[in-house]
Amino acid sequence: MGRVQGEGDYEAARRYRARTRRFMDQRGGESANPESGLPEGGVDEQALQEARSHAKAGDQDTRDARLLADKVRRAKTPKAGSRKPRAR
Repeated sequence: MGRVQGEGDYEAARRYRARTRRFMDQRGGESANPESGLPEGGVDEQALQEARSHAKAGDQDTRDARLLADKVRRAKTPKAGSRKPRAR
């Protein structure tokens, strides 16, 4: 530990900025390069399609919400013929 620096660690922030700047200088321009094979922003379209294939569609969320609400409603409704035990 070093000296007290007040709010935040200025030396660590300086090191982080320097490392980030070096990284961007070395590799940061690759994602926007049309010859890199990646669309702008560095997103791999094939990986994005794979992820979307595993994601839920909006209608599935609606269905799940309805099923959960029904289950909660059934749990609150007493069954026919069942009685609560009497307090003694």
